[in-house]
Amino acid sequence: MANEPTTSFLSSGEDAIARDIDVKPDESADVLQPNEFEEFYEIERTAEQIVKGDYHRIALQFPNELLHDSVPIFTQLKRKIGAGHEIYVLADTSYGRHAVSTSS
Repeated sequence: MANEPTTSFLSSGEDAIARDIDVKPDESADVLQPNEFEEFYEIERTAEQIVKGDYHRIALQFPNELLHDSVPIFTQLKRKIGAGHEIYVLADTSYGRHAVSTSS
């Protein structure tokens, strides 16, 4: 048993960094007016939840195809929640639209 080869279940992550990803941007929100954009992404409801929950550090994660909308969403949320709350956009690659990351 001591002479059996060992295997690692964890990689260095280098493959994830070097991997090419074919991303086709989701352009559903591109044709929306500013007020429709807010409704599409539920920015008002999200801001209310952040304030109501008294959350101080908020991480937003988008699937690769929606990353292009992250800056206007960040800007609108920041304006609505005011000071005392930090918002971050996670820049890691997601594995699909419904993948959830956890941060502490």
